[in-house]
Amino acid sequence: MKKLVFSLMAIACIAFTGCSKDDDDKNKCATCSIDFLGTALVTEACDNGDGSVTLTVNGESQVVSGDELEGATAAEFVQALEDGCP
Repeated sequence: MKKLVFSLMAIACIAFTGCSKDDDDKNKCATCSIDFLGTALVTEACDNGDGSVTLTVNGESQVVSGDELEGATAAEFVQALEDGCP
């Protein structure tokens, strides 16, 4: 009986501790903050992992699709923001 209870507990632990896919690489973001005439302009670009980028400027977000990225991939667009930020 103890073996049965222990086996059921072990199976329950495994079932409730399932693995999940690591999405860190999929949703890479870059943030750039620029002081323009005393006002901070904060821009964030996040690669959505589906060929689009979520572009947020001072809290207002817009999804930019692959067609609007002018030939760049979403990852290249995010990297360009990161590289071009002072």
